[in-house]
Amino acid sequence: MRALSNSITIIILLVLALIVAVPFLVYMQNLNLNQASVQPSISNYVYLRNLQNQQVQSGHPGLYYNPNGSILIFYSNGTFVPGTFVPPSNLTIVGILYLNPQGVWQNITTYSYPIKVYTGNSLNLPSYTKGRPVIIVTSLGNVYFLTPGSAIGPYSSAGKGGLEILSQIYSTNGPISISVNATTNINGYARNYSTPVAFPNQTGTFQVSVPQYVYYQNSSGYVITGVFHNWILLGQGTVSDPRSGSVTVSLTGQPLVLIANYSQLTTKVTLTLVSNLNQPLNVSVNGRIVTFTGTTTLTVYAGFVNFTVITLQANYTVNSTAIEHYTYTKTLFQVGANFKVYNTYTFILFSPPNSFPSVELFYTNDYNYYYVTINQNGADSSDVLLLNGTVYSYGSSYWIESGNYSFSPTVTLYQRSGSCNGQQYCTLAAYAISVNGGAKQPVPSYFVINSPVVITVYYKITEYFYPL
Repeated sequence: MRALSNSITIIILLVLALIVAVPFLVYMQNLNLNQASVQPSISNYVYLRNLQNQQVQSGHPGLYYNPNGSILIFYSNGTFVPGTFVPPSNLTIVGILYLNPQGVWQNITTYSYPIKVYTGNSLNLPSYTKGRPVIIVTSLGNVYFLTPGSAIGPYSSAGKGGLEILSQIYSTNGPISISVNATTNINGYARNYSTPVAFPNQTGTFQVSVPQYVYYQNSSGYVITGVFHNWILLGQGTVSDPRSGSVTVSLTGQPLVLIANYSQLTTKVTLTLVSNLNQPLNVSVNGRIVTFTGTTTLTVYAGFVNFTVITLQANYTVNSTAIEHYTYTKTLFQVGANFKVYNTYTFILFSPPNSFPSVELFYTNDYNYYYVTINQNGADSSDVLLLNGTVYSYGSSYWIESGNYSFSPTVTLYQRSGSCNGQQYCTLAAYAISVNGGAKQPVPSYFVINSPVVITVYYKITEYFYPL
């Protein structure tokens, strides 16, 4: 019996061992299978992440942080490294961060993430990020750092080369993206284009020229003038003289970004302000209000100046009985022997360095106000004088604009017998006027006011009414 009991015990132990061992063996097998499948996934992820880096660096797509506050995503579908080809890809952006003034990277929440880019695109950044570095995070975990004016990959929308022309003023606060008039014969004949402008699939040699002076105007009206400094080249290509505004450009079958870089003009000139009206006038010079009378001078930066005439109408008091009214008509701007007439009230002036510019404002006397006294003789207290329908009370003085006025004294119907020479009803009406105390004359239909004047209106009974 004891031997049988031991045998049963051994069998039970073997069964328990099998119950525990089988699931364990299954678990170990699955664990090995999972590890074997995870390793290729990790390798595939690393491959895709590295491939995306190659694609961005090759312009498939490339990234450019435009100083005007936008991120340009562009596809350049050529082969940029001899003997290699990197295919274009779709780019999925899961986050864009900017470095705030406190030095903290902060997520830009104005976008709806993820942002899927399949073709060239432009992302306009919020105004509060202007001039700040940004970071672009992709779905594959790549992080791309950009500062204003920088690029990752050859910035061009071209296929086998091509040219992008941009322009900027490098001010004391950093680069400011501007639009200038660029002239080029890249397509075989000279033509003007406004930057930024792209010319895809271009090779060869051609000319490009930009103005020597340009300007940028902010929201407050202040103008910054830029003088051409140099060309900045991003990508492959050459220019004949980076310090010249007119250059010969040679492409090498690869994209080239050509940035016309201007430096802020800080030379100052003396601007003379003159007016033919000897009254205080207000003008705005680069957003700053200036009040002057007759003639004055002020110091401004050379180059472009934003000028606005604020006082468009003015009154000039000649004496106690006359006020002349003037209206702005034109401005004469002169630099040396050269001059230009502006018939508008706001314009952009240009004063080269070492010049002595002057601005003369012209006003025309279009009408005047005169001191007019209106009296009466024999009228009722309720009677008034109407000039062009406006009521003027007798025994009062007014400032009235010069001109031709309809003349209409009111008529009164009396109902008091004592006022009507014993009759019950009578009509009291104007029958004559005198001017400045002169002789009586008939009541006119129209009266011309062109000087200070005293008008006296004479009334009398003109009709009687008898009860039936």
